[in-house]
Amino acid sequence: MNRCPACRVDVRGGWTTCPLCRGPIVGEGAPAPAPWPDVPLRFDRRVWLKVVGLVSLVVIAGTLGTVVFIPVPWVRLMVMGLAALWLVALITVRKRRNIAKTIVYLVVAACGLCVYADFMSGWRAWSTTFVIPIICAVSIIALLVAVRIARMRPPDYLVYSWLTLLFSVVPALFLAFGWVHHTLPSWISVAMGFLMLVWMQVFHGADIQHEVRKRLHV
Repeated sequence: MNRCPACRVDVRGGWTTCPLCRGPIVGEGAPAPAPWPDVPLRFDRRVWLKVVGLVSLVVIAGTLGTVVFIPVPWVRLMVMGLAALWLVALITVRKRRNIAKTIVYLVVAACGLCVYADFMSGWRAWSTTFVIPIICAVSIIALLVAVRIARMRPPDYLVYSWLTLLFSVVPALFLAFGWVHHTLPSWISVAMGFLMLVWMQVFHGADIQHEVRKRLHV
């Protein structure tokens, strides 16, 4: 095996110089054995994908069966809530490397489930009056936290600005079409989106404008 005469240590691998002192190494032979035992990998991605797929099918079948065959409203809402938790977990794991996509998928999933639950319970517009504006407002706060914490590139600031605008437009459309019984939650969401956009322009306006000019080839 290779050996560094200066450090008096055996060097494993194809090193031509000592990784410690950068001096020449001498000797050539069989590689030195690893100082730790070989531990077999117990995680099998294919097995876990099969398990997750099977559980997802069971959740979907249970949710559909409850909606079709059980007319009790609170049971339906409870089962849909469990299905929503499973969906949130799947989206979080699948899109964990992209915060913006994770937030968008979660918002779309949560809003869709709330609208469906509102429709199944007789459509009292509680989803468009309270739930969706609150979800949009919380998502805007989540975007602000992500911008403050994560290290982002100029294209990311443009994406987050568009997402903030989207989360502000949805409650504004509810107000415009009269789909709310109380306007305060929607106005709060619109105001938060406006303040977020102003904050982005003040602190990251140069990066956003540079990215817009680059994409428009101006």
